Amino acid sequence: MLGTSLIAAAAVLAAGMTGGAQAPAGRGPLTEMTFAVSPDSVKAGSRITLAGVAGAGSSGNAGVVDLYFRKGENDDYLRIGRLAAGDSGRFGTTMTANASGDYMAVYRGNKQRGTASGSDYVSVYTTRTIKRLVYAWSATNTQCHPVCRTHSPDVTLGTGPVHVSFQRDCGPTRSGGSLGFTDDPWNKHEPGDPGWREFPEGAGPTEFDLAPTAPAGHFYLTWSSVQRERGQATLCNLSYRATQDTTVVTYL
Repeated sequence: MLGTSLIAAAAVLAAGMTGGAQAPAGRGPLTEMTFAVSPDSVKAGSRITLAGVAGAGSSGNAGVVDLYFRKGENDDYLRIGRLAAGDSGRFGTTMTANASGDYMAVYRGNKQRGTASGSDYVSVYTTRTIKRLVYAWSATNTQCHPVCRTHSPDVTLGTGPVHVSFQRDCGPTRSGGSLGFTDDPWNKHEPGDPGWREFPEGAGPTEFDLAPTAPAGHFYLTWSSVQRERGQATLCNLSYRATQDTTVVTYL
C-alpha cells in the first residue's frame, strides 16, 4: 500500500504522540515525505519493511525520523523507534507485525529543512483450518431392490478434496452402488473418475476422499440390493456426510 505524503506546510504536530515532542516549524525549501509499509497485509509474526524518503532535493536532507504506531483511529500514536535519514533523505527498517494498524514516520528536519510526515496502514491476520459441512443425507428402511437413487441440491465446493463418511447396511443381502459429485444432469462418469467411488458388492471404505473436477454440482448416490426371498422386501440404512477443510482468516 502506498503511504500518504504530507508536506511541511501542514506543520506536523506530535503533541498527541506518546514519546514525541512537538515538531519544529517548517523552514527552507518545501519539505516532503513519501512513506510506505510493505507488504500491506501479512500473517501475524511476519516481518514488514518501513521505508521512505524525506526532505527537499537529492541532498542536504540528513535528519532524525521517529516511527509511531496506533491500532485504532481513536488510539494515541506510540513511538516505536527512531531512524536516521541519510543525506538523500532515505530511511528504512524492518520489524515484526503483530497487530493491524497505522504506522507513521515523522521527519524532524534540520537547519535547512522543515518537518514532514507520512503514514500507512497494515492488515495483520491469523489463520486456522476448520471442517466445513458441505452436505449430509441419511435414510432408514429404504427399499433398494431393484435400485434406490438420491441426489443433493446444487452446492458449490471450496478448494481441495471432499472428505466423505459413508455408512450402508442392507442386512445379509448382497448390495452395491456408487457415490460421487458431478455437474452432469445425467450423472454420467467414467471408471476411475476422481469425483466418484464405486462399491461393487458393497465392498469399500467407509471413509474416503473425492476430488471432483467441477467446482459446483450435486452429489449422486445409487444403490441396489438383491431380493432376500420372494415377496420379502430388502431394506437398507444408508447415510453419507461430506466435508471440506476451510481456512478461516481472523484480522487482529
